[in-house]
Amino acid sequence: MVLSLLLAGCTKEANTGTLQFKTLNPLTETQKSVDVLKALSENPPLVGDTTATYLKSLKLCIGDVWVSQEEVVAGEPDDLLWVRLTDETNYELKLFEDHQFSEVDIPAGTYQSIKITFRNIFYRYVELIADPTVSYELLETMGSWSDPCDENDESFVPANYFSTAGNHSLNDDGVFELVSEGEKIGGFTIEEGKLATVSWRLGAGVTEPCINYLIDENENREWDCGIDYTEDECPAEMEYMWDFLVEYDTGLKTD
Repeated sequence: MVLSLLLAGCTKEANTGTLQFKTLNPLTETQKSVDVLKALSENPPLVGDTTATYLKSLKLCIGDVWVSQEEVVAGEPDDLLWVRLTDETNYELKLFEDHQFSEVDIPAGTYQSIKITFRNIFYRYVELIADPTVSYELLETMGSWSDPCDENDESFVPANYFSTAGNHSLNDDGVFELVSEGEKIGGFTIEEGKLATVSWRLGAGVTEPCINYLIDENENREWDCGIDYTEDECPAEMEYMWDFLVEYDTGLKTD
């Protein structure tokens, strides 16, 4: 028994490095228009049956984030070993770029997958092309545009699973199904005592906004979630909704 205790006491902890997970919105990094959007308290009237706007940001809830050294593979179940980056589940809606995550020490190694959860409801933040001082906050759901909307809905949609092959979801059979081939994480390495930063970018890094045409389906000149909808026209270089940027600190991390 004494020998067992001595051996246990001599066992070294697994080597760890530090991961910083971040969100980036290239559309607001050099612009102040988002400050106007944050202060928005009531939507102005829509300007017609179709209102042309620029998409500036999304106000959504990122619930939890996990990473795994194993790879999400289409047709396989979620039996991966996940490392949680969030201390507790977030329920607060924030602008995409305002989400903040603490640095986390995790086992050293190469990571190939990221799992992220969202609340069902979110807001699209847009500004009127004809008058950039006019902004709108548009309630929507993660499902179909015609789904019922409740601003107090705290439910979560099925997780997004990003891997080297793209963005996946779990289908009704409980196995991974590829949703978007381009929304991928190329993998990142955690080295002992060093810092790696993974930035999740809205619009895959494109700095020109999408045009969102707000279609006033019931012609009441108000945005009604579940009734009205958008038609989107995005820059040619914007092929995907998200991408990931990986950066490494070449120096040793110091406390």
